[in-house]
Amino acid sequence: MWYNDGMNEMIEFDSGLKLVVSPNPAVRSVSAGVFVGAGSAYERAEVSGISHLIEHMMFKGTKNRSAFDIVNEIDSLGAQINAYTTKTNTCYYTLSRDVHAAECMDVLSDMYFNAEFAPEELKKEKKVVLEELSESEDTPDDLCMEKLSSAFFKGHSLEKPILGTRKSLHALTAEDLHEYKDEFYVPGGTVISLAGNLTVSEGVRLAERYFENKFDGAQESPRRPLEKAPMKGTFAHAKREIEQAHIAFAFPGAAYDTEENFASRLLAAVFGTEMSSRLFQSVRERLGLCYSIIGYPTAYENNGAFIIYTSMNPDSVELAVSAIKREIELLLSDGITVQELKKGKEQIVTSMVLGQESTSAVMRGMGRHAVVTGKLYDIDEQIAKVEALTCGDVSDAARRIFDFDRMSASMVSASVSDVRKMMREA
Repeated sequence: MWYNDGMNEMIEFDSGLKLVVSPNPAVRSVSAGVFVGAGSAYERAEVSGISHLIEHMMFKGTKNRSAFDIVNEIDSLGAQINAYTTKTNTCYYTLSRDVHAAECMDVLSDMYFNAEFAPEELKKEKKVVLEELSESEDTPDDLCMEKLSSAFFKGHSLEKPILGTRKSLHALTAEDLHEYKDEFYVPGGTVISLAGNLTVSEGVRLAERYFENKFDGAQESPRRPLEKAPMKGTFAHAKREIEQAHIAFAFPGAAYDTEENFASRLLAAVFGTEMSSRLFQSVRERLGLCYSIIGYPTAYENNGAFIIYTSMNPDSVELAVSAIKREIELLLSDGITVQELKKGKEQIVTSMVLGQESTSAVMRGMGRHAVVTGKLYDIDEQIAKVEALTCGDVSDAARRIFDFDRMSASMVSASVSDVRKMMREA
């Protein structure tokens, strides 16, 4: 089946594999991504972190290439290769000159189909991931956000950490990795995303040669739609001997690819993501309580959160929380102005348009959209939805989001205070 928006196209092959292609003859590069519907949200507790560990191990050698061969071959082309894991998907990608697109696809295909997961390599890579976990725990803002995610999604599959736990990582075996990969790395759960100087027909040939023709047949992914999180509102914290206090709040947000999510994004532009936003101007510029502060939405299938994060001197925590609460209350009582609405639209639409000028950004955006929704990303449709928003839409979004009974909070500091209670009582 073929779908197109006049510029980009999506093809679904007989196996269930999807291909999205965004031709751009104005550039001389191609970004290629392999997206798999495997992430921490779909893991059982006993194999927590397995999606991320597999991502690491895919680079550690195949039946045809050693770990050095994989990176050396890409480096010899002057290309780049990397990967990342989220709560809901894993992506392996390359960025190269257009003339080397096929060679990059060959490497990605070899990793996807022929990764060996040698026990001796697994043993070493576990140490690497454990170091990554330690680094995250030693980084206060990372730790604060991980604590917040666990608190907000408590009792839901999205609470699971991407890196896993020390206990689960130590227990994982090569057999566990092969079983999980065989279950999730299937055509029905995989999207190939190509963006850059190639035609749709060239993209189809690459996808068929290096992926579609290598599958044994059609196979569906075991991933199922995520349930809606209960969002009961909890507080999480960690004590660290550091100079600053890191605090974060999570409110009920909008799910990915919903009308509400567009209003949430516009709300964030006005309220918390830009230097001219209300939070930045109030807490940082007028009161001088912090160096940076941000409010932004994060969206998943059937779930979402609106996050506020900042850090400051521990003595300023109560003042900062009161200032944040005051800005929220002003927003709820007065809404946003027509000028703020116009400015927010310009920020979002400009960000979308500028993103189209990067082949890697297009590849990532189209791939993620396809693996989450099964649909083709249509930027004109996205822009139209932003342009249609009204001040009332943003006010409605604010009322849905800022529910203090379902708010969660986290804090990382040498001295911990219950900032959730502080926020509710401010």
